[in-house]
Amino acid sequence: MKKLVFVLAALLLFGSLAFAGETDQITLEGPFLVTTCGQSPGAVMIKMSAMQVGVKAESNNQLSASDLEGTDAKTLIVTSGTSMKGMGAAGTNVDKEIERCTELIAAAKKAGIKVVGAHVEGMARRTDSSDQASIEAVMKDADIILVIDDSDSDGYFTKYAAEHEKPLLKVKDALAIGSALK
Repeated sequence: MKKLVFVLAALLLFGSLAFAGETDQITLEGPFLVTTCGQSPGAVMIKMSAMQVGVKAESNNQLSASDLEGTDAKTLIVTSGTSMKGMGAAGTNVDKEIERCTELIAAAKKAGIKVVGAHVEGMARRTDSSDQASIEAVMKDADIILVIDDSDSDGYFTKYAAEHEKPLLKVKDALAIGSALK
């Protein structure tokens, strides 16, 4: 049993070290388009953090594939995690949100726009099956994963990034996101 624990600990350490070097090399280029898959406030949080450091980021929680036509955006950031209140107010549900964002991500990739899957609201947006469906839908097609420390406090996104060979950009909190976009 001790041997198994040691081997697992060594594998976890190796995996985190292998991806730690990559986060230093991640560069994101603006202008940025930001939307949410689940109508939570994550996209607005990213826009506000970007504005604080002078980075252009346009937020639109209804952004669709057709909205990409003629845009000068270089990076699309799609936040994950759901708000039942937000979806109700927007007249949508998690299935419609996933459909919208899946089409949007496919169109962005076709247009040569880099896609960042983000989870920036912490563990409060990882509590139910709707949150998980949103996370999985966004992260599976993302080029890069962006999270705050609290969203990955259990190592979920670190493990996901390693298993799916995706670069992971972790920042301390939502306020630090803008600096990561510079």
